[in-house]
Amino acid sequence: MSKGNSSKFSIFAPVVAYEHREFYEQIVNELNVILPVCNQGKCLAVDISRNIAEQETIKELMERVERFRGELLEGTKNLFAQFYQSKDAFHKMIQSTVAYVKINLMDRNLLERSCDVRWWALEIAFCKCIERFNKDKVNLKNLRKITEEYRLELEVRSRKLVRDKVGLFGMFGTKRLKELALIDNKITAINAFMKSIGCLGILYDKEKYAEFIQTSLAVKEVFKDRTQELNIIDLIDRIVEDIEKLHGEIDYANERLETINSSYTLYRDLVICDDEGNVIATSNRKRRKVVQGLNVAGEKWFENAMKTSDGTEYYAQDFAPSAVEEQDSLIYSTAVRTDAQENNIAIGAMGIFFDFQDEAGIILADYTPKDSDGDVEEGWCSFFSNNKGYIIASSNEDNNEVGAKTHIPRSHLKLEAGETIRSYGFYNGQDSALFTAKTDGYLDYKGLGWSSHVILPRRSIFSRGDSHTNNDIDMKLLLKSCIIPDINKQTYVNVEHDKRAMQLISTNGMLFAAELGASGQALSPIFEQITKTGDFATACMEDLLQEMAADELNLNFQTLKLFSKQAIDLIDRNLFERAADIRWWSTDKYLIDALKEPTEQSAKDAGQRLKVINGSYTMYRNLILVDATGTIIACSSPALLGGIKQINVSAHEWFEKGMLTVDNTEYAVADVQKSELEPTKNRSLIYSSGVRVGGGDNSEAIGVLGILFDWDTEAGMMLQKCLPRNSEGGKIKGSVAFYTNSNGEIIESTDQEIFAVGEKHDAVSAICTHLGVGESNSGIIEIESKQYIIGSTKTKGYREYDGLEWSAHVLRPF
Repeated sequence: MSKGNSSKFSIFAPVVAYEHREFYEQIVNELNVILPVCNQGKCLAVDISRNIAEQETIKELMERVERFRGELLEGTKNLFAQFYQSKDAFHKMIQSTVAYVKINLMDRNLLERSCDVRWWALEIAFCKCIERFNKDKVNLKNLRKITEEYRLELEVRSRKLVRDKVGLFGMFGTKRLKELALIDNKITAINAFMKSIGCLGILYDKEKYAEFIQTSLAVKEVFKDRTQELNIIDLIDRIVEDIEKLHGEIDYANERLETINSSYTLYRDLVICDDEGNVIATSNRKRRKVVQGLNVAGEKWFENAMKTSDGTEYYAQDFAPSAVEEQDSLIYSTAVRTDAQENNIAIGAMGIFFDFQDEAGIILADYTPKDSDGDVEEGWCSFFSNNKGYIIASSNEDNNEVGAKTHIPRSHLKLEAGETIRSYGFYNGQDSALFTAKTDGYLDYKGLGWSSHVILPRRSIFSRGDSHTNNDIDMKLLLKSCIIPDINKQTYVNVEHDKRAMQLISTNGMLFAAELGASGQALSPIFEQITKTGDFATACMEDLLQEMAADELNLNFQTLKLFSKQAIDLIDRNLFERAADIRWWSTDKYLIDALKEPTEQSAKDAGQRLKVINGSYTMYRNLILVDATGTIIACSSPALLGGIKQINVSAHEWFEKGMLTVDNTEYAVADVQKSELEPTKNRSLIYSSGVRVGGGDNSEAIGVLGILFDWDTEAGMMLQKCLPRNSEGGKIKGSVAFYTNSNGEIIESTDQEIFAVGEKHDAVSAICTHLGVGESNSGIIEIESKQYIIGSTKTKGYREYDGLEWSAHVLRPF
C-alpha cells in the first residue's frame, strides 16, 4: 500500500519551470487582450446599429468570447497542474518501487543467510570438532583436579618438614634440605604444568600446545617413581594423543569454514563455538590468532543459538558489537548438534557474520543517477534504517552517517510491513522528495523491521526533460495513446473544442458584420483579434500538451529501463546464491560416502541429508544425487524418487557439465529448458557440480549433485515486483514482464497469452542482439499488431557470478 497524496500545484509554485511560467504568462497576456476587445465590441453594437436584435446578437457573441476566454484561462491553469501532478505521480511510482526493491533485495539476501546458517551448522566436521573439544575439555579438567590434589599433598609435606626441624637451634640436616628441595622442584614443575593446562589455548593454539608438551614431560618425571600415580601419566599420554587429533579436527573445521567463505563471498567471518561460548574455529585466516579462544558466552547471538530447539530454528541478531569483529555486526546463528542431526542435543553454536556494509553498499548505489566522475549526483542518496530509526547503511555517509538517528518525518517511521510513503520537505538543507518502503520480508523470512529510503532533490522530479521530440512518433497518435493520462486527453479534447468554438464565433461574427454592410466593418478588426488570440492560446496549449505527452513518453522509457534492470538484478543475485550452494553441497560427506561405497543404507543416508538441505532451502523443488553412470541413487523428495529413479541422466546437459568440473570452485548449469525429471513443469533450471572422493580436491568426479531450482515460482514473483503500476499501486492494464535466454526465447513471463514461455518475438530478439553486457535500452515495438513501450536490460552477472546472457524486458501498451 502506498501513502502520500499528489501535491497541489499552482502556476506560481517554486517547482514550476521558468519557461512554463513564462509560457503561461504569454497565454494570459494574449487572452487578456480579449476583454477590452469584447468591451469595445459591445460598445460598437449601439453605434453601428439601432436594431435591438442586432445589438443583442453582437453582445451575445462578445459574451460567448468572454466565456471561452475564461474557460481557456482556467484550462491553461489546470493543464499546468495536470502536467506537474503527472510528473509527481510518475516519480512517486518509480522511486517508491526503487525504495521497495532495495529493501526487497536485502530481504531476499537475508533469507539466504537464514538458510545458510541452519544448513552449515549440520556439517559433520563442525559437530566432530566440537564433540572432541568438549571431551578434551573434560579430560583437562580431570587432569587439573588430580594434579591440583597432588600439588596440595606436596605442599602439606613441605610444611610438615619445615615444622619438624632437627639439630641445634632448629637447623635442617642435609638430608632434610635435599628432601625439601626435591618437593619444591616437584611443586614448581606441577605449577608450570597446571598453568599450561589451565589455558584452553592448548586445544587450538599449537604454540601453547608446545609449552604444554614441555611441561608435561617434566610432570611425568615427577610422577614416574610413584607407581600409584601411573594413571596420571596414562591420562597425560591419552590427552596428548587426543589433542593431536583435535588439532586435526580444528584444522579441518577451519578449512571447511574457509571453503564456505570462498563459495559464498558475502561473509566477513564464520565461527563455531563450544557449549561455553569458546570460539574453536573461524573462516577468517587473518584474524584467526585473535578470534580463536575468544569467549562469546555473553553475546546474544550465542545465547539464543543455544536456545534453539532444533535445526529448523535460527537467531538473527540485528547490528550489535561482537568480540569476533572490529565493527558492529549482523549475525545469524544456530546450534551445532550431536551427530550433525537437526533434532539432537545442542553441543555448541555457529555464528555467521554477514558482510552487510559491502552488500548494502552495492544495493544502495544502484538505480541512482551518476555524475561524470561516476559519483552519485548531488542531492541524491539512499540508506537503510533499523526498526528504531537508526541508519545502518548509507550511500552517502557525509550526510547520513551510519549509527546516526534518521532525520526523516515521523510518518516515514510508522509504516506497516510492505507500505511505502512519499513526502516533500527539507533534508540536509535542501528541498527534497523523500521515499520510504518498509520491509515485508520474503517468503517465510519476516525481515528485521528495516526500512529503505530514497532521497532526491525536488527539482529533479519537476525539471523539464532534455528532449520533447521524437521523430519516430506521431504526436497526434501519442496524444491519443494509453500512456497519456485520461485527464490530459480530455483537456486536449476540450482545447480542440474551444479552438473550433472560437473559430466558429469569429466566423459567425465576420458573417454578421458583412450583413450589416458598411456599418459592420468596424467589427472586423475585433473578430480578427479574437481569431488571432484564440489561435495563439490554443496553439500554445497544444504545444504544451505535446510537450507533456513527450515527457510522459520519455518517463516511460526511463521507467521501463529501470524496471528491467531491477528484474535482471533480482534474478542474477538469486542465481549467484544457487552457484554458491551447489559448490558447497557437493562436498558433503554423506553424498561422497553414498557414491564411494554404494549401499542401500548409504543411499538412504544421502537421501535424508538432501531432504534436510531442501528443508532449509525452500527455493528448490528437488536435489538429486547421481553416480558416474547417470543412475539416480538419492533425492531430497522421497515421494519423487520412485518416479525418477528409472531415468538415466547421463545424456542430460547438467550431468555432462557437472562431471567435467575439476574441483569445488566450479559449477555447471543447464539453461532453462524442459526436463523429463519434472514432466509437469514447462521449464526447469538445474545447477550441478561433481562429487569427489576428497571433497574439494582435484580428483575425478565420482558422481554429480544436481539441484532443481523452483524456477517459475521464484522468477514469476520477481517479475511481478517489476511491473509498472499506477498512482494507487495497481498494475497498469496490459503491462507485462518477461525474461529471455541468450537465444531470445521467453523463459518466464507474467502474460502467458501474448508472451508465452517458449516463444520468440523478432522485435524483442532484435533488441537483445544490440544489448551489451549490463546495458539497457528502451523503445516502441509492435507485436501481433499491437504497439508496446519496452525497456530491456542484459545481465551483467553479480559478484563472481557471470550470468547466463539473459535479458529482462518490461512492457506496457502504447
